[in-house]
Amino acid sequence: MAYITTIDVLGITPKEYRAILDEMGVESRPEPGIYLHLTAPIEGGYRITEVWDHRDGFEAFMHARLAPAAKAIGLNREMKLTIEPLYNVFAPRLDELPPLVEDAFLRPNAPLQD
Repeated sequence: MAYITTIDVLGITPKEYRAILDEMGVESRPEPGIYLHLTAPIEGGYRITEVWDHRDGFEAFMHARLAPAAKAIGLNREMKLTIEPLYNVFAPRLDELPPLVEDAFLRPNAPLQD
């Protein structure tokens, strides 16, 4: 069964978010079990929503890649994590996603501001 994970990270800056992604290397070497990663600003930080093929794969990713990367760059922020089963997927404009990725504020090589 697939799962939706949501991590609200408080107090993180755009540069720190970009740094942890780069440290993990997830965009060039994605974890095999991930389908989708989305990030949106929330009050005081960012909400990261992902779709994973299994809960165990996400939990293994947290321990093997995310935690060591956060430690390596000295990132220690308050996080709220939820993991829920995926009940539905509706993506009528899936073929239109590539331009959205190119315009994303925190995409690879995007100019960043604090």
